[in-house]
Amino acid sequence: MFEPPIVHPEPLPEIAPEIVPPVPAQPQTPVLNVDLEATRMSATLFNATLAYRLSVSAGTRIDSLTVRGDMTAAHASRPAEEQLGSGDAPILHRAGALAAEEVIELSGEVRLPLSAIKPIQHGNAALFVPLVRLELEGMSNGKPVRLRAAFVVGLEEAGADERLHPFRLDLGPRIYPYVGRRALAVPTFA
Repeated sequence: MFEPPIVHPEPLPEIAPEIVPPVPAQPQTPVLNVDLEATRMSATLFNATLAYRLSVSAGTRIDSLTVRGDMTAAHASRPAEEQLGSGDAPILHRAGALAAEEVIELSGEVRLPLSAIKPIQHGNAALFVPLVRLELEGMSNGKPVRLRAAFVVGLEEAGADERLHPFRLDLGPRIYPYVGRRALAVPTFA
């Protein structure tokens, strides 16, 4: 009878795993940043006007910086693309060059005719929720850069919660000095 030979396998050499130290993640500095400070809202018989201050900064040098923007009214009956899309907004500022890590402040006003506002009806109140849409464009290292931003603007009431409150259009002309804003995420389709 045949017995198969017993083979004693030689032990395999131990292989130490190669340890590759993790590469620390480099924080991605956005090329452009913008923040809006809403300083005053006024409603006249013809327009809603927002006075603002923009803080613009860049992670790299930006040449030919242009800021376009406008204001529209938020309303549930309008599609998000229409409300957050910038369309053909007018040029608000031409800032020229912006050095890396430089911060500049730009001030101005945006107007929206009252006839263009579809108010939100809440009982007898006609409410207005402004959306400010901004688009910044320039050149960085010979390549175009673009940033789109949107902010909802409303009343900040002392002692109130974190929410902003809408403006009432049914109360006639007035000036609102305590104005706040919250940044909105701008979808890629807008």
